[in-house]
Amino acid sequence: MTRTRHPSVLSIVRDADVGAARGEDPALDANAFALADEIELTLVLKDGAVELGLDGVCCDGANLSGVALPVTEPARDLRALVASGVRVFAVVEDLAVRGVDASTLVEGIEPLAESDLARLIATNDVTLTTGS
Repeated sequence: MTRTRHPSVLSIVRDADVGAARGEDPALDANAFALADEIELTLVLKDGAVELGLDGVCCDGANLSGVALPVTEPARDLRALVASGVRVFAVVEDLAVRGVDASTLVEGIEPLAESDLARLIATNDVTLTTGS
């Protein structure tokens, strides 16, 4: 019996709007949908998107003209991706620039040196770059 190989997709999220008034981060939400298509997904948080990886990042609920706005919880979304088997990386140089210690990231997010990003791009079938 021949085993079907699923396509491998590298998704690089480059920007973050952590305090956005929406129920999920659109870039992370798109990655969750990719799992339904039976692909081998790897997610890299780069540039400002490394802030999405902070454990417990959330904004307080807000109201606009008396209407409650949804709260973004990227840590919840990232925990779900990691739990489903997605490898999630954060670029260490981008963490350092922002003064973020890797120990404050969601459990399961792996550090990745900028110099190793080219290897990931070369070894995946498709590379997508998105921003929030």
